[in-house]
Amino acid sequence: MELARQLAGELFELSMALDRVGNAAAARLGINQTDLICLTLLDRRGPMSPGDVAAELGLTNAAISAMAARLEKHQYVTRETDPGDRRRVLLRVQPEGVRQAFALFDGMYQSMVELFAEYAEADLARVAEILPRYRALLAEWS
Repeated sequence: MELARQLAGELFELSMALDRVGNAAAARLGINQTDLICLTLLDRRGPMSPGDVAAELGLTNAAISAMAARLEKHQYVTRETDPGDRRRVLLRVQPEGVRQAFALFDGMYQSMVELFAEYAEADLARVAEILPRYRALLAEWS
């Protein structure tokens, strides 16, 4: 149980460190951290309606509208008519804008890959099994 407490503390500190990285990166991009989270969400999941983004991030429709305007201004996303429902709008990432934005993380990402390469596949598989559960737990508390 003591190791579990130590790990919980480490993950809590990891969450705070990732928050600081996100804030610093967003500031360099001229957006805020929630905008960066939205950009990451759209990049990973593909086009989404503003309402779906609002529900996923726990924000109001008004907040998403302002966020979409900021991301569009910086050419990170476009607003497009949903081809399946012409009344609906979708937010879609601009590949070049996202590539430039996420380039800030290239060095950190490579360092993480190199760190993980030091461990056995079985150990990495266990961590890969735990992290989504940890992320789900965090979502319950946000």
